[in-house]
Amino acid sequence: MIAFSDISVIIPYYNREEFVDQAVQSVLGQTLKPLEIIIVNDCSRESARRGLDRYASTCKILDLPRNVGLAGARNAGIRVARGKYVALLDDDDIWLPRKLEVQRKHMEDHPECSMVHGAVWAFFSDKPDQLWVWCEPGSMPLAKALTDKYWACPSSMFFRAQAARDIGGFDPAFRQCEDRDFLIRLCAAGLRVHCIPEPLVRLRRENHDRLTLHKWTILRTDLKMCWKHRKLYRRVYGMCGIVSFVLEKTRIATRETRFLDGAGRLLLRFVDVDYSVRKNYRDPTQPDVVEPQRVVG
Repeated sequence: MIAFSDISVIIPYYNREEFVDQAVQSVLGQTLKPLEIIIVNDCSRESARRGLDRYASTCKILDLPRNVGLAGARNAGIRVARGKYVALLDDDDIWLPRKLEVQRKHMEDHPECSMVHGAVWAFFSDKPDQLWVWCEPGSMPLAKALTDKYWACPSSMFFRAQAARDIGGFDPAFRQCEDRDFLIRLCAAGLRVHCIPEPLVRLRRENHDRLTLHKWTILRTDLKMCWKHRKLYRRVYGMCGIVSFVLEKTRIATRETRFLDGAGRLLLRFVDVDYSVRKNYRDPTQPDVVEPQRVVG
């Protein structure tokens, strides 16, 4: 067992007293012990807050005076973090024991890398675990970060604290999709984001209240995020990039919705989700490479 490290773990917490113990115990059970565990209480109800008192000897509890959402809570943790590295963990997810050890080694072996993330095991209450992978090994280009096919699960994010501060952390204007916005801004800044295909996180997908269940809210925020980065979409793909992203997200939101699901599938029979990178486009993460790229959804 490695005894000590330079990693700050940040756990945003909001009324998840039934799950947070599993999250915290998965950090305490790491083969590489973190420098600190920061639980950011995002103005939970009083009864849920009292449950955090049992971690006072092992964690730093940061109480926010008002609810700011995941982006604001993570930023609050990043501001006080003392570690060279920051690892995020949502309060309902679980790390596998070697998560910190594997990711820190990757960062040390790849000094050009600003963030590493990876695959996850999604677990459910009514079916077997599923392996979810949204990435490919190597550095993620901005062109891929702009699509829906590629993503970084927040509970798998491990990044250099200074890199997050340099881009202004997470955007608190987003109550959802703040993770995709963060990923896009890292890549747009030319910072390297790597993926480890080994699953090191268990992502809870049981029948509990979570943001991903609110699909119409997610769609609205996704469209807001796309509009924020419209200049990037146009620079990389032209207007077809914006259209393709909207089609992708609308298809997901209307899935299994009466009438709308059928209409969405009918539309996609005639309109393809097709990301074709513009001629002579240079990706900021690979500025010396000019290469035609095509991503089809």
